[in-house]
Amino acid sequence: MPAIEQYFPHDYREARHAFIAAAEANDLGVTSRLHPAENGADGKPLFLDTATIGERDAKTALLLISGTHGVEGYFGSGVQTGLLREGLAQRAAKGTKIVLLHALNPFGFSWDRRVNEDNADINRNFADFANPPRNPAYDELADAIALSDLSPGTMKAANAKLRAYSDKYGAFKLQEAISTGQYHHPGGIYFGGARESWSHRMLQDVFREELKGVKTLIAIDFHTGLGEHGAAEMITEDLPGSAAYKRAKTMWGDALQSSEAGESVSPPLQGTVDKAVAHWMKGRELTFAALEVGTRSTRDVFNALRRDNWLHLNAKPNDPDWARVKQEIRDAFYPDTADWKHSVWNHAAKAVDAALAAIA
Repeated sequence: MPAIEQYFPHDYREARHAFIAAAEANDLGVTSRLHPAENGADGKPLFLDTATIGERDAKTALLLISGTHGVEGYFGSGVQTGLLREGLAQRAAKGTKIVLLHALNPFGFSWDRRVNEDNADINRNFADFANPPRNPAYDELADAIALSDLSPGTMKAANAKLRAYSDKYGAFKLQEAISTGQYHHPGGIYFGGARESWSHRMLQDVFREELKGVKTLIAIDFHTGLGEHGAAEMITEDLPGSAAYKRAKTMWGDALQSSEAGESVSPPLQGTVDKAVAHWMKGRELTFAALEVGTRSTRDVFNALRRDNWLHLNAKPNDPDWARVKQEIRDAFYPDTADWKHSVWNHAAKAVDAALAAIA
């Protein structure tokens, strides 16, 4: 059996090939949805791929999602491929199925971006675009969040403005202002988009096809970038006391934290996949959590996002800053070390084990 770290890919193309090979080794068919308008960093087509284990018409399902935030897909893809290689295909109980959704945002995965081809954050893209939410705090700080250039002077001035806000309102309020989601600064970060993205529409399609008729669903969306290096939280948007929170707490124990209740490393968010799935599953039983694993400090992750945002708005792949900034954002969301991979693999395997036990 390969060492755990071998399941984690070096790039999107390798990740896709490894996922498909692992599915086919288990006699699983793969459904591939081709991105109609974009290619990867290697110039080749991009796909959202799914594989289904178990009974196609099962009413109880486990959904495992990777790559919602593009560059975070190294983690989720590695987990999906590793689970397939380590026997997941034999673990669907009678009357259940497991749906693996690989690379919800393949553009971001291939280009080492957290966002998609429209600079949109897929986990903020499920909003009412006729009346998008406002984020006045982001409006106030927009010119300090998204950099006009990468010079030390610009960074220093921008950081001074952010520091003043933090001193006045607190560090968590600053994090909330920046990352909750915004819909009026398309050149900024955490932009929820101006319309439904291709990834948004394809996730809907997965629910129409692979998850049609499901009455009970557990969903785990794999993420990186928040929390201590190698640590993990199962983040729910359900409030303590709700039936969904109680189910999740029974399943994942002390790892579960509610962002809406202020328990989590994440502030409350707008336009999330979680909210969309809850809407689509209305009247049925849903237990949804994001498995968030820590990578680097909040400051390092934030600065990597700012530089990457500037890069894609102002530079080309032959720009002298390109390789350095791309390595920085990759490192911010994917520490390419054996220790980190073993740690996050263990968190993921434990979370999936608990979910499988709950639907058995």
